[in-house]
Order: sequence, then structure tokens, then C-alpha cells
Amino acid sequence: MGMKLPALIARQDWNLRRLRCGDLLIGALTSTVAALGISLIAAGRRWEVFVPLIFSLVLLGTAARFGARAGMAATLAASLVFAVFLFSPRGSLRVGIEAERANLVWMMLMGIAFSFFFAPPNSGLRRS
Repeated sequence: MGMKLPALIARQDWNLRRLRCGDLLIGALTSTVAALGISLIAAGRRWEVFVPLIFSLVLLGTAARFGARAGMAATLAASLVFAVFLFSPRGSLRVGIEAERANLVWMMLMGIAFSFFFAPPNSGLRRS
């Protein structure tokens, strides 16, 4: 015999939750690795102050592909990576230069906004 309807719905709901969790982890991890890579490339260069603004495009892609939760997690992870590994004093969450701090805040604002506005409709969090 086949599964009863409530059991089938519960199983589909569980599978959907697993897929969303996978999307969150893959999207956040991919963006974190990209943030680490660009931090290593840009460290000490004159254009390092603009990296968070440019990285907002990666956050847009993450939100559009993996959903709102992944976009927000990627935004938070990239902010932490840039604060610790890219901006001086390195190895600290403190960002010493005002322009770097302002660009980091703008990246966070854009990343969160992108997460809500460009997430696919089936990602779980979406503006109504």
C-alpha cells in the first residue's frame, strides 16, 4: 500500500528543509572561501578599501542562487573575513580606517537587501 497523505506531506516537508539547509551551507561556504581568496589577493594593495563594495556582486549572486538565508549568512561571514584578514589591524575584528569601515557597512547593508529582494520565491524568506 502507499503512504498515507499526512505522512507523505511530512516527508516532503522534511526533504524541503534539508534542501534549504544544504543551500544555506553551500552558499555561505562558497562566499566565505571567495572572501578569503579576495582578501589574500587584495591585502596591501591600494584598492583593498573597495573590495567590500565589489564583493557585493558575489553576495547578489549568492542570494539569487541559494536564497535569502544563504545571502544573509554569506554577508555576515564575508564581513567577518574582511574585518579579520583584509583590513588593518589584521587579526582583529576592529577596522581602523574610517573609509574601510564605511565600505564594510555598505556591503553589509547591500548584502542583506540583496538577500531579500533577489532571493528566489521558494527560498523560504521573501518579501511579500
